[in-house]
Amino acid sequence: MDNTSNIADCKFKDEVCINVQRIYDTCKDKDCFADLRVYLNPQDQKVIDNAINVRTHKSELIWTSVDLDPVPFNKGFYSVNIMFFFLLEFEVYTGVGRPIIVEGLASCNKTVILYGSEGNSVTYSSKSSENGGTQGTRSVKNLPIAQVDVVDPIVLNAKTVPAGGKICCGETDLQSIPECVLCCFDEGLTSNSERNLIVTIGVFSIVRIVREVQMLIPSAEFCLPDKECSPINEEEPCHYFERLSFPTNEFFPPESGRNGCSR
Repeated sequence: MDNTSNIADCKFKDEVCINVQRIYDTCKDKDCFADLRVYLNPQDQKVIDNAINVRTHKSELIWTSVDLDPVPFNKGFYSVNIMFFFLLEFEVYTGVGRPIIVEGLASCNKTVILYGSEGNSVTYSSKSSENGGTQGTRSVKNLPIAQVDVVDPIVLNAKTVPAGGKICCGETDLQSIPECVLCCFDEGLTSNSERNLIVTIGVFSIVRIVREVQMLIPSAEFCLPDKECSPINEEEPCHYFERLSFPTNEFFPPESGRNGCSR
């Protein structure tokens, strides 16, 4: 069924006011963070101290801290401060036996300036409480909201260097790491080492500033689904399998999109 044609043929009956998050400004970034120190638990750090070679096994973004501040003397603009925390796994070769898997934490920060408009009002609202009643809440500042979309990082390089060497931007105060990040490391993290494990990480991100606004939009009717839910019949798994399309792209990876013309 072509939903586009249904919308085009629809006769709007009314105008309604809705509360939405409007995007005031946004940007996309491709950042390369070089020479970030990886912090490990004491036992894994001893493995790194005796490492001959290190290879990345897994990389994952586990937490992002986002806050914003008004830019002085530039009304309507805000500085968005972002802190990324990465959980990294490595295969460490010590020259004896199979590689040992170690796990560590790397972090980095970035700042962007975006337009978020101005607002001087104070918003009051009610929300449900645990006892079933409602309680009032107050927004202290009418600031916009900063949002960040990030995909898992790409580790471009990993190596060990003697402790005490210069690290570009990857030193982290372990006391300032959020508790929700530290809880991923049962044995804690240490900064004492003979050799430091450092990485270079590539990150793709989209940053935007939004505000809650009221907008008037045309309305036709409530959107009710016209398709019935069809559960899978567990007694006929082969029948369900026959309906699946053959995964051609899994056997023959598609080429990059080209129209056949060259210049």
